[in-house]
Amino acid sequence: MGTRAGGAFLDTVRQAEGLRLLAAGALVTLLVAAVTLGIGYRVLRLPMGVLTGVLAGIQTQPAVLAFAQEQSGDDHPGVGYAAAYPVAMVVKIVLAQVLLATIGAR
Repeated sequence: MGTRAGGAFLDTVRQAEGLRLLAAGALVTLLVAAVTLGIGYRVLRLPMGVLTGVLAGIQTQPAVLAFAQEQSGDDHPGVGYAAAYPVAMVVKIVLAQVLLATIGAR
């Protein structure tokens, strides 16, 4: 986002539709995080350090990975990140194409 994007972002959020979009985005982000951590820890029995890396990879956020590695004190988050990041990137690219095709078909 550029330095001038703040005004447009604020205008969008002030609209009823923009506020709903912001809330939906926050809900999806929190839901994905909760499901990832819950299934990974309780069902797959993965260590929490690896799961924090997986979560960073799913979000494609290297800053989250750096924070997870700092908190864990080892390289376990890097392992999770390396496993999840490529898949998440491909899925995002494919989903973007599907969304564009769906919108274009209307």
